[in-house]
Amino acid sequence: MSHGERMCPLARRRDRGIAAVLGTVLALGSLLSLSTGPVAADPGKLAAVRNQVMDLQAKAEAATERYNQAQGRLSDVESTIAVLRSKARRQQTELNTVRGAVDNLARATYIGGGMDSSLQILLADDPSQFLSQAAAVDQVAKAQTASIRRTQTARLRLAQTQAEMAAKETIAQGVRNEMAGSKREADQQLRAASAVLAGLQVEERRRLAAIAAKAKKASMAAAKKAKKQISNRPIPGVNPRAAKAVRYALSKVGNRYIAAHAGPTTFDCSGLTMAAWRQAGVSLPHYSYSQYSKSRKISLSQAKPGDLVFYFGGSVHHVGMYIGGGKMVHAANPGDGVEISAVLGPWYRTYFTGIGRVL
Repeated sequence: MSHGERMCPLARRRDRGIAAVLGTVLALGSLLSLSTGPVAADPGKLAAVRNQVMDLQAKAEAATERYNQAQGRLSDVESTIAVLRSKARRQQTELNTVRGAVDNLARATYIGGGMDSSLQILLADDPSQFLSQAAAVDQVAKAQTASIRRTQTARLRLAQTQAEMAAKETIAQGVRNEMAGSKREADQQLRAASAVLAGLQVEERRRLAAIAAKAKKASMAAAKKAKKQISNRPIPGVNPRAAKAVRYALSKVGNRYIAAHAGPTTFDCSGLTMAAWRQAGVSLPHYSYSQYSKSRKISLSQAKPGDLVFYFGGSVHHVGMYIGGGKMVHAANPGDGVEISAVLGPWYRTYFTGIGRVL
């Protein structure tokens, strides 16, 4: 199960933190799909607001992807800590065992009056006793020394493991702090987007709501058409596993966008592509930049269904899945959720980075 499906407590707190600001954004999500449509009271103002909100949501998504990347690192560190903790338990058991042997020797020495056994033999009245027992005493002394050395070694190994575990705990806390910072930044950008939308007039909101309904209907229709084209039958030139990933992603059109989610009903951008390819038996990280790094770069003219579409240059903090005909399915933003968009649409073309092939 991915961390998108089973989130850590910080991720769950993140959902609660953005819940309030998502209400306004979801209600006016049409703003993010605005291109042409019914004539608004002030088209210039609406276009400017559209770009402003999309920019703010893109910044929130960048913070979300940093959160996802950090969560992946945290998962790795916590797995290492779990291994070290198990190792420390085994080493503690070993230490207890060898230390018990030393304790027994100490008790025997105490009961014997604190006198070393070899010294007792040297002081014995009967010389024959010394000759007969000297070899045995030498073996006992060697055994005592070995027990002490084993105890020292066990103590050292345990201390080293505990020190390594403490260092990893420090790293884990640092990553948690990074995640908290990314959460705060995403929340801040979403609140800013909400404030921009709240500044619209009632008539503007009404028109935008109508555009939202029209855009959603168009996206659902496009998904239905694409599903027929990417059916269960083999498609010439398209990898069957890629087609399976596309079918899964298309089945999620209309679902909500929630940061750090990877299904089965809510997604962020890299969570959707990760979940889709997982259905095809391919493992991808829940982080758009890592998906970019792992994919083979091709040109847009070479793109086939299932290829990944990346945006925002070097940071690569948005990803969608190509479905053919210059379009992609993606978890767009909190306003639009999972939808179908043109790869080089009015806003997206500015930030287009490239295409990556998974298989």
